[in-house]
Amino acid sequence: MSPKNDDFTVDTGSVSALLTGLSGRFDSETPDQRPSNGTTAERHDGTAAVVKPSKYTLLLDPQDALTLDQLALQMRRRTGRRVEKSEILRALIRLADLKPAVNGALQDALDRRPRE
Repeated sequence: MSPKNDDFTVDTGSVSALLTGLSGRFDSETPDQRPSNGTTAERHDGTAAVVKPSKYTLLLDPQDALTLDQLALQMRRRTGRRVEKSEILRALIRLADLKPAVNGALQDALDRRPRE
């Protein structure tokens, strides 16, 4: 058997040059930037790209499932159009994020809920 030689050299100069070149291509964030609405992303050239939504599985107990069904039916009667359950959940998430009163009510509800 021949002796094993573990010594070798890796040249990273080209990788460093590549990364340095990339860093100048992206604009830094500015204080006056508009926040993303979650459905589009702005490309470097200023055009918009559609962002795919994330998928979640939601397990509901029978009472919560019934309540969500009833909410969807109430919203349909009120708006005159079909309201998807996912649309209701997205709206509730936004409300909890934007409205301190809704966020506080959510925290209170979660504090009272039994731990599993």
